[in-house]
Amino acid sequence: MNPDTTPYRSQALQYLESGLGYPIPSAYPFEKSPPLTGWTGRRGAMPSKAQVHQWMETHPDSNILLRLAPNVIGIDVDDYDDKHGVATRGRIGELHGMLPPTSWSTARKYPSGIYWFRLRIWMDTDKMRDPGEHVEVIRHEHRYAVVPPSWNPSARARYRWSDNAMPHVTELPYLPTEWYVHLNRGCSCFEEERAERRRLSMRLSNRAPGLVGVNQARRDIALAANALANTSEGSRNNMLSSIAGRFILYDVVINNVLSLDEVTGLMMAAAKHAGLDARETERTIQSAIEWATREGEMK
Repeated sequence: MNPDTTPYRSQALQYLESGLGYPIPSAYPFEKSPPLTGWTGRRGAMPSKAQVHQWMETHPDSNILLRLAPNVIGIDVDDYDDKHGVATRGRIGELHGMLPPTSWSTARKYPSGIYWFRLRIWMDTDKMRDPGEHVEVIRHEHRYAVVPPSWNPSARARYRWSDNAMPHVTELPYLPTEWYVHLNRGCSCFEEERAERRRLSMRLSNRAPGLVGVNQARRDIALAANALANTSEGSRNNMLSSIAGRFILYDVVINNVLSLDEVTGLMMAAAKHAGLDARETERTIQSAIEWATREGEMK
C-alpha cells in the first residue's frame, strides 16, 4: 500500500489501534473536508474495526480525519501567513507554564501544527473553548484532526509526525492542570469575559416583547460589538463565542425577537470590525448556534 496514493487504506487501522481516536474517511479523495456524514461531532457514531476495514476498501484514497478519543485533545497552533498562534501559546505559557514536549503533526513548517496530549480521567472536555487567536482545541465532541499521511491541498504538502512516527496514546504526556483550567475558562484570565457574559445574560433574559425588544436587541448587539473590538487581542474569539451564543439563545431560540440570519450577520460584521479571521469567525458562530440550540432544548 502506497501512503501517497491511498492514505486511508495504508494507515487507518494503525490509528484505530493507537488509541488516539477514530479514523473517518474524507468524503472525497485527498480533501480536508467534509468527513463522511454521521461520524463526527457530539452525536457522531464511533466506527468499529469492521467498519474501518470496509472504508479501507471503499475509500482507500481518502484523507484520514481523526475523531479524537475522549481522553485525547489536540492543541492546534496556526503560525503561518498572517497567523500568530505561537505568540498566543507563549502568552498563555507565561501565565500558566509552558506545555511539555509532545508529539506534533503538521503539513506546514514547524512550529505550526497540532500538539497532542492525554487527558486525566477527571478532565472533561465538554466546556473547553479555544484559548486565543489562531489556537484551537480539537476534542472528541468538536472538530477532527487531519493526520499523516493525508494530503493538505492548501499547503500542497503531506501531513507528517514529529520524528516521523505515529505515537501511541500511552506515550503522550498529560495536559497540565493549569492549561486544563485555562481551556475551561476557569482562571482569572477570563474574568473580563465572565463579567460581560453575566451582564449580557441578565439583559437578554429580561427582554421586552414586540418592537421594544427588537430595538433593545439591536442596541445590545451594537454595544457587544464595541466591547468585542476593545477586548484584548488574544481573547476576542472567546468573547465572540460567548456573546454570539447568548444572543442566539435568548433573542432567537427563546424570545424569537430577531431572526438567526440577522444575529449571525451582525456577529460576522462585529468580528470583521474587530479584526478576526473570517473562516475562524464562521466556525465560532456555527459552534455558538449549536450550543444555543442545545441549551434552548433544555430550557
